Amino acid sequence: MKHQNKLNAGLFSFIKPALSLLAAFALLALTACGGGGGGGVADTGDGSGNGGDDAPTVDETPFLKLSNFQAASVVIGQADFAGLAPNQGGTVDANTIYAPIGNPGVANGILYLPDTSNHRLLGFNSIPTANNASADFVLGQTDFTTRSSGFTNLKFDFPHSVAFGSGKMFLADNENNRVLIWNNIPASGNIAADVVLGGSGCDNTGLDLPESVWVVNGKLIVADELNNRVLIWNSIPTENNAPADIVLGQNSFTRCRKNDDTQDGSADSTPSARTLFTPSAVWSDGTRLVVVDDANNRVLIWNNFPTANFTPADVVLGQSNFTNNTYDDDNQDGSPGTPSARTLDRPTAVYSNGQQLFVGDTSNNRVLVWNSFPTASFTPADVVLGQGDFTQSTANDLDQDGTEDGQASAQTLHAPSGIFQSGNQLIIADSDNGRYLIFNGQ
Repeated sequence: MKHQNKLNAGLFSFIKPALSLLAAFALLALTACGGGGGGGVADTGDGSGNGGDDAPTVDETPFLKLSNFQAASVVIGQADFAGLAPNQGGTVDANTIYAPIGNPGVANGILYLPDTSNHRLLGFNSIPTANNASADFVLGQTDFTTRSSGFTNLKFDFPHSVAFGSGKMFLADNENNRVLIWNNIPASGNIAADVVLGGSGCDNTGLDLPESVWVVNGKLIVADELNNRVLIWNSIPTENNAPADIVLGQNSFTRCRKNDDTQDGSADSTPSARTLFTPSAVWSDGTRLVVVDDANNRVLIWNNFPTANFTPADVVLGQSNFTNNTYDDDNQDGSPGTPSARTLDRPTAVYSNGQQLFVGDTSNNRVLVWNSFPTASFTPADVVLGQGDFTQSTANDLDQDGTEDGQASAQTLHAPSGIFQSGNQLIIADSDNGRYLIFNGQ
């Protein structure tokens, strides 16, 4: 589905519990456009970018051999690969999922899955090996059959990506405009968060629909979607409402306009190497930084981790230069066309194992895989999941006739919005199919 609508919803803050009406561009719970997405990768605080204190480092994470249109091996959230209804067409339970957005994660052998529209985070004591597995515990709800939102330290409102580092857990609590931190990684349900960051606002403490969190080298990175910026804390916050240290996409913490290279408070007609438009996902290995710049239909790469505000990116994917932003514009004439291995349409998720780069190309209903980490702009991807080739984009189109089928399958996707690798497995949040898919490396 092209350019999914955004959700108009009341926004709340753990710090400032006042109703806000500024959510005119948030992700639609039923048709996830943000992911995002985006970043749910974990880190132990040693710069490894791994999934928990017993997980391999990035250098030890295996190369995943995948093929075009590869079938998934396991589905979570549906009884089988054909299912696509939210909560399996019934009521919420331990084996159901509703429009997941954002990267999952693994810590200490436990799989954590954001179940966004059920306002919860599901915990599986091991990665499921069979379809329709039930979670072992839940955070955000007191039981598996409740799906209410809230803004206490026990409740969430459309939670997105999860991440781990320094023995802590981090969650982008999207529509509460906050990031929650647990000082100890929960291994059971109904455990309250210890620290909260955010609250509506355009300053060094405010967040507006944070999409993605990432932890590396003791730094916290957050994609602050509607403030059109990425915030970086140089050390893990231990107190509520701690201010960020660095901002990307803007030259100061009080600027929040999209694509405002001149920083005059108005959006420019084109983006630049240092502007952002609803960033939805982040990843870093401590040296390189990757940001999914959703509404600019591109992915930005910094070859060296930024240490100053408004640092320009070095590489762009999805476009041939930093001033273009049309979706699926392979010939770069400013008009959308057929997708290719080089183009993007509202990407919302990113993950890397240090060798390969994985991007959730959400509105093209596919995940793109670069088998070597890109170092040049407009580099084409090597592998596509969710489609038979790089020119297809229809959701749930198993026969590749350009028409959406009436059911999902093990090979198709509908608005993928989260990615994570654990060992030889790639886990994808298939948002509009209400499920997570596990792909085994070949």
